[in-house]
Amino acid sequence: MWVKPFREPGKLSPPDARAISSRCVRLGPGDRVGEHVTAGREEILFVLEGEASLLVGDAATTVRAGHSAYVGPEVRHDVANLTDHLLLYVYVTAKAPAT
Repeated sequence: MWVKPFREPGKLSPPDARAISSRCVRLGPGDRVGEHVTAGREEILFVLEGEASLLVGDAATTVRAGHSAYVGPEVRHDVANLTDHLLLYVYVTAKAPAT
């Protein structure tokens, strides 16, 4: 059993986890994570506060507090805070099944 608060930025994954990883991220106005690929992993973002801009290629999707978004494996993406308010979200990644 493992219990930890999740509203503070940082790693949230249980130490014994083998296929799942999680982290809480806090972005100030104008900040972004940076374009990346979660190689071989699926990702779900849960927005707790604020509004995330999920950028995939030339498309941007707004993800508001109380909503989640899915990013498939091998998808190049970025998360940005294009607002004047704090963005707080948790992401969870898990190893994608072999195809």
